[in-house]
Amino acid sequence: MLCAALVLRGVADASGDDAPADQPPTTNAPAVFTGGVAGVADLADPDHSARYRAAGGGLYLHNNGWQALTDAQRQRVLDIFDDAPIAIELGFNPIAGWPGLYEREYLRYGIEPDLIAANAFDRNNLPTPEQWARYTRGMRAAGVGDDTRILPTFEYANFGENLATLTDNTLSRREDFQQIADAAGGIVLDTPPQFFFEREQAYRDWVLDAIRWCNAQGHHCVVIVSPHHAAERFPEFVDRFVSYLEEHEAEVDAWVSENYHADAPDDYANVVGDEDEPATTLGVGLRLLSRDIEEGSQD
Repeated sequence: MLCAALVLRGVADASGDDAPADQPPTTNAPAVFTGGVAGVADLADPDHSARYRAAGGGLYLHNNGWQALTDAQRQRVLDIFDDAPIAIELGFNPIAGWPGLYEREYLRYGIEPDLIAANAFDRNNLPTPEQWARYTRGMRAAGVGDDTRILPTFEYANFGENLATLTDNTLSRREDFQQIADAAGGIVLDTPPQFFFEREQAYRDWVLDAIRWCNAQGHHCVVIVSPHHAAERFPEFVDRFVSYLEEHEAEVDAWVSENYHADAPDDYANVVGDEDEPATTLGVGLRLLSRDIEEGSQD
């Protein structure tokens, strides 16, 4: 399946009044991808994402969620999002295991993702530049095309063990972090907005440093927003987070709206859900996309 190209920060086509009515607006705004684990089957209902898809929203396939779908559900999701850009979230360790999984679970469906987010720092793992290079080589050999970005999720700041030394271990200071980001051409930040504001200032400064460093290098920066424990306040925290980054001149190339809850209770507010429900991941995805279109139209 061929996917539409990402709209990148600073790269825009003129949309104007003559753009076809059935085409999403083209702006220099960040791309938006949406998915998740809890309620992932909601993606198989086209009515849940009609406006989101019409506006150019992308599909985000977290591997845990993708594994929960039947073959028929997977085919249905891909048919619904046939013209949308696709991003995938995979693991990192063991390095040798993920290329084969990509071939079996994604490539055989014809998926050609724009982006693969690899959880290189999961569980406070510290990958070396050599390990990252080996992972990338393995994924390319498994059929990941040269046009697909393979980016590491930089979760270093999320773990309590690193709290005391965050200011000494920013992306702008650590050579090994920079080598990985340079080799990948960017990073992914997994930064739940509620968590972001609950943490100390050093954490927020670490996130700003990472984004600004990527901006300065011309690298691609993807930011994942997930609900943490925000429930119905998820969109409120997202709005506050986006505004905070804008106010501090930290530019994001792509947003991801997702959840990680594998065993969500029946009243879980942040399922993939329906775009008309503000606290769902599709609701937040549409919110991000609508915000980007409105701002882009003013440029």
